[in-house]
Amino acid sequence: MGSGEITAIVVGVLICSAVIVWMAWRLCKSVERAKRDPKYLRRRLLRMGLLYVFVVVFGVVEVVSGKQPKALLLGLPIAVLLAWRFLKTAVNVNIPPEPPSMRS
Repeated sequence: MGSGEITAIVVGVLICSAVIVWMAWRLCKSVERAKRDPKYLRRRLLRMGLLYVFVVVFGVVEVVSGKQPKALLLGLPIAVLLAWRFLKTAVNVNIPPEPPSMRS
């Protein structure tokens, strides 16, 4: 193994580590904001629920059209439960009314 390969490996590991740390930091900031801002929490939950709904619909369409095997439908109940749970939780998030002075 040459010094160029070792350098490339070290640089690659450093870049991957930096990306993982950045993603973890963003996740922490997102969780903190979701705790403070119920609108943000509801929006994130709705996005996740709609993402799973899209995945379910796309998977069923692919199986019906014959592009994917029927075995793909085995994971369908899990995706449906996740979509239902995200959407149900989003609907149950209580958003306090805005004070009259903040309305435009």
